[in-house]
Amino acid sequence: MKRGLCVLVPAAMISGLWSENVVSASPPLPTLPVQHDIWITGTVQGGGGKYDLGDYPTIVLEQPSTSPCNNKVLSDIPVGEESGTAPSLLLPYLNQRVAVRGRVSCPDSGIQFTPQPDVVFPVW
Repeated sequence: MKRGLCVLVPAAMISGLWSENVVSASPPLPTLPVQHDIWITGTVQGGGGKYDLGDYPTIVLEQPSTSPCNNKVLSDIPVGEESGTAPSLLLPYLNQRVAVRGRVSCPDSGIQFTPQPDVVFPVW
């Protein structure tokens, strides 16, 4: 019995050290650039008041990124126009995967993605 316990304790310690090393070796999430034209790929959904009042579209990102506004993990990003109004550009693409070119900004209300007109492509 003592011999079996002596084998299990070092094995448990090694497996605990191994899992910490594997987790810490994962690369950091990329940070979205601010005020540069970028492409975002994701699914267009209604915002439902998560970030602000009103029903404006959001893009659920294919892969999470880091917000340049507050360094938090970002899985979806609200879509807006520089005038602050909800854009109608992405409404025909609700619940569809798209590739969109635009710019990320950090207004007082938080992060926002402003798409460029005529640069939206459905992704199948």
